Amino acid sequence: VRHAGEVVADHALCRGRRQRIVERAHLAGVVGAAAPVRSAPVDIVAPSALLRPLAECEALVGGSW
Repeated sequence: VRHAGEVVADHALCRGRRQRIVERAHLAGVVGAAAPVRSAPVDIVAPSALLRPLAECEALVGGSW
């Protein structure tokens, strides 16, 4: 991997398709790189709570499509 013409990461080639090589040393200084992966629950809002009729938007901005 090069940045501004300088090698910033170097590792062996992957031998197959859809593979990754992760070298922890390449993540030095990256915020959160040493922290464990967190899986926080995601609150899913019902779609109907997010939707409103287009007429309400048109009335608000004073136009129509």
